[in-house]
Amino acid sequence: NDKCADCSAPEPDWVSLNLGVLVCIECSSVHHNLGVHISKVRSLTLDVKVCEPSVISLFQSLGNTFANSVWEELLQSRIAFQIDLTLAL
Repeated sequence: NDKCADCSAPEPDWVSLNLGVLVCIECSSVHHNLGVHISKVRSLTLDVKVCEPSVISLFQSLGNTFANSVWEELLQSRIAFQIDLTLAL
């Protein structure tokens, strides 16, 4: 997790707790604008409770690559489903 999950900027210091990814400050703004029902963003340096060892261990073990593969697979499935619905009409 030495790169932002979204733009690959080095050393991300923000986390989306419910998506399981680390992001840079610029991408954290985008996530914040999505709303907490989509992405619950917290600072690794400012939000002390986020930095509990169990949380850091979880993000290190999952990694941005794995988390992105899960979310991108869900996105691809949804797009394919929408295309199928369009063709059915």
